Amino acid sequence: MKTTYFALFLIISSGLWAEPSLDQSVAEILDQTRLSRIPTVISQLEERSHKKVESGDFLGAREDLKKAILLKQSIGMKESEGNAQLLFQMANLETKLGHSCEALHYTSLAKQIVKKVSLRSEFTQISQNRGGSAGVGKWESCEEVSWLQD
Repeated sequence: MKTTYFALFLIISSGLWAEPSLDQSVAEILDQTRLSRIPTVISQLEERSHKKVESGDFLGAREDLKKAILLKQSIGMKESEGNAQLLFQMANLETKLGHSCEALHYTSLAKQIVKKVSLRSEFTQISQNRGGSAGVGKWESCEEVSWLQD
């Protein structure tokens, strides 16, 4: 009887600490991952995105960044320095993919976050240097980025 309880304990505890698959959807990751582990998953997605960029897989990197942004927003970090950084990374990826409207949109969103939280870091310099000649409202004529939550 003791062995049965011990085996049951091991099965349940391994399920609680299991690493979520980064290939799962955002909803599946949120459903199957403890809230305290979400920042780790976000970091893993960022790291995997960087590796994909280095290997030339820009579309795969974009998908990983999308998941990281949505996860960050889902845990209440929409207006954080980390989210602004992810949006700048997404803008760089979209630029590499030739999607200038989307890049301007992400840059604009990141700049709004930077202004709201009054960051005094490299992001302020990046936001001032990025898109200096681009008009603030240029992206408004582009299609909205539908997957990004309001």
